[in-house]
Amino acid sequence: MRKVNKEEIEWIKNNPKEFIEELKRTTELVNNFSHLLQPYREQKNKKEYQKRFKELLKQERNKDGRTNQ
Repeated sequence: MRKVNKEEIEWIKNNPKEFIEELKRTTELVNNFSHLLQPYREQKNKKEYQKRFKELLKQERNKDGRTNQ
């Protein structure tokens, strides 16, 4: 997981409602595909898990009609 930079922290402080809504939407999207990541978690294959997570999240966001990944 990457670190949050100063500009992002400032945006979160200035836009808490938008941040929470984005967090909720992302959580819902992750729930749609989390079962597909289970084998990587069980195998403790962190590299492949992260790769598939990013791919699946991007696919879900595209299905959701969102373009700001």
